[in-house]
Amino acid sequence: MNPALVFNIAELALSLAKSQLPGKTQHDVPVADTLLDIVRKGAQAYQQHTGEPLNPLLIRAEEPLQKP
Repeated sequence: MNPALVFNIAELALSLAKSQLPGKTQHDVPVADTLLDIVRKGAQAYQQHTGEPLNPLLIRAEEPLQKP
């Protein structure tokens, strides 16, 4: 996997996390755009790693946590 791509994904995630700190005002559009960038970079990393495009059927919502 391309290390530069991995660092790019990490930087996007870090910038998103920093934008959510208390005292910062963030609008939904920049957050959504950053999340989409992370997904796009993740799909690019998958394709570079496997040589195949990402199958969208592999992306599913997580099951809710079961409370004990």
